[in-house]
Parts: sequence; C-alpha cells; structure tokens
Amino acid sequence: MLRLPAVFGEHMVLQRGKPIVVFGEADGPVEVEIGGKRAGAACENGRFRAWLPPMEAGGPYTMTVRRGAEMVTRGDVRIGEVWLCGGQSNMEFRLQDERHFEAANCKSDVRVRFYEVPQAATVKEAEHMEPGTRWQVLEAGKCAGVSAVAFYAACELAGRLDVAVGMIICCIGGTSASCWMSRETLAAFPEGAAFLDDFKRRIKGKTDAQFDQECGAYQRRVDAYNAAVAALKRENPAIPWAQINERAGMYPWPPPFGRTMLRRPGGPYETMLSRIAPYTLRGFFYYQGEQDAAVQWAKGYEALLKRLISQWRALFEDESLFFAAAQLPRYGADAAVENWAAVRAAQQAVIDGDEHAALACLLDCGERDNVHPTDKRVPGGRLAALALAHVYGQDVQADAPRVIRVGFHAGRVILETAHTGGELAVRGDALCALHVEGARLRSVSTGEKGIALTLEAVQAHVRVRYAQQNWPEVAFFAQNGLPLFPFDLAFSKE
Repeated sequence: MLRLPAVFGEHMVLQRGKPIVVFGEADGPVEVEIGGKRAGAACENGRFRAWLPPMEAGGPYTMTVRRGAEMVTRGDVRIGEVWLCGGQSNMEFRLQDERHFEAANCKSDVRVRFYEVPQAATVKEAEHMEPGTRWQVLEAGKCAGVSAVAFYAACELAGRLDVAVGMIICCIGGTSASCWMSRETLAAFPEGAAFLDDFKRRIKGKTDAQFDQECGAYQRRVDAYNAAVAALKRENPAIPWAQINERAGMYPWPPPFGRTMLRRPGGPYETMLSRIAPYTLRGFFYYQGEQDAAVQWAKGYEALLKRLISQWRALFEDESLFFAAAQLPRYGADAAVENWAAVRAAQQAVIDGDEHAALACLLDCGERDNVHPTDKRVPGGRLAALALAHVYGQDVQADAPRVIRVGFHAGRVILETAHTGGELAVRGDALCALHVEGARLRSVSTGEKGIALTLEAVQAHVRVRYAQQNWPEVAFFAQNGLPLFPFDLAFSKE
C-alpha cells in the first residue's frame, strides 16, 4: 500500500533551498526520487516521511515514490517558492469576481501554480473530496475560480524572482481565527476557550437531524438571495452594493450551528490545514479578521492571532516561516456591532512583535457598503511586496509609513514617522482625520520628520488618534503611495 496526499500532485511546486518533506501512507519502507536526489524513509504506524536534500529552483521534473514493487509518479514538478494563503472570504474571493478580471483572465504563466484545499466539514468528507483536487497551472481563461489575492501575489513573485511559485489556498469565508487552531490550543487560553464555550452553548441539545434540517432551510435562503443579486446585476451590471443591500437584503448570516458545522472552532484546522502539513513552505499570506470584528470578540483578537501564528509554524515544523498579513481595510460597519479598529490594532501589535512577520496596510482600500471589496490587486501586490523585501531581500518599498516616536514641546507635537520616503503627502482633510483629546487641534503640517500638530488649551494628558473608526478618514501617505498605519497615542504635558 502506498498513498500520497492530494497536495503532492501533478504540476506541484516544491520549496527550493530547504529540505523537502514528502509524506503519506505506506505499509513498508519508501524511497523518493526527483531530479537525481533521493531519500528513503521507514514506515511507522502506516505513515512515512522522507526528507529530500535542498534543491535549486528548476524543473520540470518527475517525482517517483516507491514502496517495493508499487510506484507512484508525479510529472511536471517545479522547484521554486511555496506559500500558503489562509484566511476567510477576502482571501477566498475568486478572480472571476475581481475588478480587474478581464485583464487578469488573459494571463498565462507556466511558473505560477495553485492548489486549493477542499472545504471539508469532517475528516470523512475531506477524504472523499481530496482525490478530486489538483494543482492548476496559470493558463489564460482557466483560472477564474482561484483566489484573486493569491493570483496577484503569485504573479508578482514569479515576475520578480523568475522562479516557479506555488500557492496553496486554504481558506473559508466567514471563519474566525478560532477555526484555524486546534481545539487543544484554544482551550489553553481564555480568549480561545471563550469560542469553545460559545459553540458548546449554541449546539446544546441540538441533534444532527435538526442541524441537517436547518442547513437545508438556510441553503434555500442563500440560493434565493444569490438569485436576487444575480438578477439585479443582470439588470444593471454597475449597480452599487448599497442598492443591492437595499433591494435584495443582506446576505443570510450566520449559518446554522451544529456539531459538524464547517465553521466550528478548530474544525478547518483539523479537516483542512493539518491534512497538508508539514508540506515544505516559505511562509504564509493571511487575510482574516472580519469575522472577529464583532464587539464581543474584537478585544480578544490579539491573543488569537498570536497563538494562530505560533501554531501554524509548529504545525509546519519551521519557526522561521514568514507570516505576511493583510490589515483590515475600511468598511462602514455599525460601530455598535463591529469594531474593525480594534482588530487593526491587534494585527499591528502582534506583527510588530514578531521578527518573522510583516503587515500590509490597506487603510486606503475597502468599500463602505461591501465587506468584500472587489479590488484584490492592491492587497495581493502589497503582500507580495512584503515577501520580496523581507524574505528575498529585494529593494522594494513594501513597508507602510508609521509613527515611531512622539515629541511634545510648547504646545507643539511632533509625530516622528518612518518608511515615508520623504515628506508625508496629505490627501483630504488632515484636521478631520486626527482626533485629539485633552487639547484643541489648531493646525497640522508635515515635514521631513513626520507630522507636526499645533495644540491649544493643552491639559495634563493628551491623546491623539488616527483612523480609529470602521470607516475612517485617511489623509497621510508615503511618497510611494502607501497609507500611514493607524495609531492611538497618549502622552503627558510634562
């Protein structure tokens, strides 16, 4: 018996410059060969792991795995760069729905490949779905269904690095970060345990039959909603989402809760993520946080994200894996219900404290009435730029400007900034974009050192906030066009 996970398929990309792990099921010793490199592996409890030595970028190769007389081969294998693209709906968002689809759909690049992990609710369902999955080579007219963020990031990396780039897409719309960690990890800290407790309360006393019945009714509501939206778009392809929401109503949410629901805490970690580990990677591109912006959950997001990053690195057995995250863009959510600013602050706090991570600021992106902004070229490009700068050492202006120091003297505050490329550019009304407590803001100017604020009626304690709303005014930009990160600063008059 010899079986490989579906992720080891035709057209796959294997990571260059690192020992490459090949794993699967067997009932005896296994030998793996690719490009003249060989590795053997013993079998323990029906499973094997073979470690090939590091290889340079290249291909196409054929990989052969043997167990006695039994042999499995995989053709058109490339050695290059491999990234796992995780998160929720804005990572899942399909290229066919993206603003620049017409141009993107014409692109072909044999270096770029995608593998999408099936969205399975149970392990049994995953085992049934996985044989139908495959790596997809970027070919004009045939990649409309791939993640748009993954598409743009992959094309940028392949173009800049001139090597094969493999994107493993592992995401589900509407998932909390708690879905992408193990139940054991969640139970080990209060913010994670709260999700388990909430889930347990929601499904208490509900049978699987009741859950199935609720799922059927829910799917009928979703189908009706999708039909209504499709009809509105046929009538007017340019119809704004505000009118769609007004005429078709909001998307039916949340889905029913049940023991085997797709989006349960720890579920996708077990049925999707862990089934492709420890495939050898360079790092992660992560776009998630919308589902955790609800006011009752947002305050715990920092703890969730920190532990998620730690567990993902442990799962893929490499503490140096780079984690490039997309900060939430703007969205006009009801502030009484959702707190996107708190999630953005949590993302900054976690990423800033991690030497192998970087954050893409998307504060100038987003659509007020659409939680799924249709421009994914910008976030995909900014995530790729972070990788190019921080992982591959290329001279790319990837980091958004940020306030790094505060000085206060004689009613004048200097917010010193970094990564500006010169004097910050101001677009719009800077006075309206800044919110000051403990003083009156009289004027705002920018210079080589950053942002200068002139204050009046200064009290003992002053607080300056920028972009701390769900849909904030965005006014400050680096010379390369990247927006200034949000900030919330408090200091004393002394």
